[in-house]
Amino acid sequence: MAARAIHRRLGRSAVVAALWTCAGPEGSAAQLAPVPTRAPLAVWDVTARLTAGGGYRDNVLLTSVAPENSAFVAAAADVSFMRLSERGSQWTFFLLGEDTRYFDSPSVPKEQVFSGTAQVQEPVGPRDRIGGLLQYLYQNQILDVSETEADLRRVLVEGHDILFRPHWQHSLGRGWAVTLEGTLNRQFYAADLDDYWEGAGRLSLARRYARHAEVSVGYQSRHRFYDTRSQYDSQGILRPDTSLVYWQHEVAGQWRHYWDAPRHWRTVTRAGLLLNRDNGSGYFDYDRLQVSQQVRWSHLGWEVTGQARMGWYRYAVQRIGNEHRDRAYYALHLRLERRLGRHWLLYAAAEREWSVSNDPLDEYDDWIATAGMGVEFESP
Repeated sequence: MAARAIHRRLGRSAVVAALWTCAGPEGSAAQLAPVPTRAPLAVWDVTARLTAGGGYRDNVLLTSVAPENSAFVAAAADVSFMRLSERGSQWTFFLLGEDTRYFDSPSVPKEQVFSGTAQVQEPVGPRDRIGGLLQYLYQNQILDVSETEADLRRVLVEGHDILFRPHWQHSLGRGWAVTLEGTLNRQFYAADLDDYWEGAGRLSLARRYARHAEVSVGYQSRHRFYDTRSQYDSQGILRPDTSLVYWQHEVAGQWRHYWDAPRHWRTVTRAGLLLNRDNGSGYFDYDRLQVSQQVRWSHLGWEVTGQARMGWYRYAVQRIGNEHRDRAYYALHLRLERRLGRHWLLYAAAEREWSVSNDPLDEYDDWIATAGMGVEFESP
């Protein structure tokens, strides 16, 4: 339920994600090189970035009732370490933190995010790789939790998330690869929301048809077990002495493509259908369709990224008056970055997000404008 907000806050992690995609569980369908007999050479790559800026947010609380707008200052830092060896092994460590301080929002004076990730993959033969990901996430921010909660809409969430995801990848040849992943996730909340365990399995098929360009599709089955949360009957009334479990089926696909030889233009297209089912009356059952399109252009120190995201929800049992509850969200993001020499950069960004629904409490409209500067260092 927090995926969109977390993705927005951890935008810089796309650097590591792209590298992992090219050679990791979501991506590389290329043939795996045979293990050399001599001692492999290992190379470390280190990148660090600091940014600071400020801006204005129109609806800090993401609400249609008594919205709060405010100017803000924000600072972020991230560090990545990557170790590559000739035998094909890859180790990646990534740390990110972001702190936002609002001047005129009494309900939410600040938002904070911290993430630490360790990833590893090792070849175990000419066609197979195994590996895993371990991630810790701390968040203290406003999130839209109306997707899976009964009464809460947008709340200030403070929580800790620990995720472990092992994977096995097998190359089928001619650019094809199949990947099997497992996920174990533990979420802790400070208040308002119930803690839960989550387990999932995912099977995906990828086809790489050019360097850094591929198309993939996958199916995931996920179970979420709440610690103390109870079921609801079809009228939205709490059923005491019951335990709530969600079972989610998701089919998703991605297409990443570079449109010119120098790789100035890149697009990433994603689409997915998720079916959420509860173990009770079906009060929380819904279908969700998501589509996103990203376009990036970079050349001579300039980088422009634009993204559009859309999602549609249809609830099977919940009703608003005589109609089934339905909602949709739309989000637009534009970021401009200019490198100044080897280390310094300037950036400006704008975001617009709105939610429409036949339930007035589900609706909101928000926009953010920000600008700042940063410094980046890379290992030689």
